[in-house]
Amino acid sequence: MVNGYSSRKRGNRKEYRTLVIVCEGKKTERNYFNRYRERKSGLLILTPNSSVTDPENLVDFALSQIKKYDINLNKGDEVWCVFDADRHTDKNIKKAKDLAGDKIKLCLSNPCFELWYLLHFYYFGNRVSTSEVQNKLANYIKNFYKAKDYFDLFLPKRDKAIQNAKKLNQKHKTARIELLSTQSNPSTQVFQLVEYILDTIQKNKR
Repeated sequence: MVNGYSSRKRGNRKEYRTLVIVCEGKKTERNYFNRYRERKSGLLILTPNSSVTDPENLVDFALSQIKKYDINLNKGDEVWCVFDADRHTDKNIKKAKDLAGDKIKLCLSNPCFELWYLLHFYYFGNRVSTSEVQNKLANYIKNFYKAKDYFDLFLPKRDKAIQNAKKLNQKHKTARIELLSTQSNPSTQVFQLVEYILDTIQKNKR
């Protein structure tokens, strides 16, 4: 049994899909994604704790989870690495991308994960620092504390955040800027992971 899920199998294959999310942060990101867990959703979300923080070692750790959790990438299971750009270089990110190959999906936020939170409130396309993102969030959330659970506050605005994140991606693509790089500030790929979770759960409810 893993996190309350029984190991129901059809032949040699689990009936539910497994999503492993390896996060750079110890609390903020894991707390957020854990809120997407639903019983009988057909999607098992795992957020294993890791002590590493650089992109390459995060991917290396994520690769080790494939065997640990019996991940079958050919049957719809997925493994994602979630990390920020603010403390890393393009060289670090490229190493992670090369190591990930087609097994691990990378979810980069530039400059930081909290940008995803901010996009729930409004769109902006100007380059921004992590401290500026947090200061802007404080205008919408009194006494903002990054490790606190704000999931219920963001939920009604999630569609807006997804639209804003997609708009930023298109802005960088038009400018021919590599999204998985330090040059794609501001941007966040969290929306892609959120859409995968929502789509998978919705399909399993049909």
